[in-house]
Amino acid sequence: MSNEWDEYAATWENNDATAVFAQSCYDALSEMTSLKGKSVLDFGCGTGLLSQLMSPTTKDIVALDGSEAMIEELDKKGLDNVEPVVDLLTRGLVAQHPAFRNQFDLVVASSVCGFVDNLQDTVNVIYTLLDEFGMFVHWDWAVESDDAGFGITEKRAKEVLLNAGFEKVDVSIAFEIESSKGTQKVLMGVGRK
Repeated sequence: MSNEWDEYAATWENNDATAVFAQSCYDALSEMTSLKGKSVLDFGCGTGLLSQLMSPTTKDIVALDGSEAMIEELDKKGLDNVEPVVDLLTRGLVAQHPAFRNQFDLVVASSVCGFVDNLQDTVNVIYTLLDEFGMFVHWDWAVESDDAGFGITEKRAKEVLLNAGFEKVDVSIAFEIESSKGTQKVLMGVGRK
């Protein structure tokens, strides 16, 4: 399964901002909840930077990405409790793939939702993957307009989580990242069942 992200995989971690983004996500997540013993889905895991940070504490992680080249970079990390899956998140995948037989305590998505075409459908699927007290946390570039082509507005992030059925929703600016484009704000959306 080749996709547009394959060409970035080999050099993805060469950009310092990429590691800072993953570490900032991990820090925010650790402040919010304990990862000890949790089953996690890392949706749009890329090269697995966030999975690598979570791995020592969690029970297990399913690391899902549509880019085979990104998953190959994750495989090089040799994380014993991480099961890589190359595919897109769909109801069909969930129904057929053994990695999705059990529900998750936590689903995370680091800089993913702002790039998903059918975000509401995808978040609806994520909702069904969570156990009774499960939580979905995503971090995305904060933008002022839904027409930006990347990122997500606070309003849209909140609407999508509420429409999926999450009982408690919180959307905020979690941190800022210095990049070649200057300082960029990062939104964190949290949906709890």
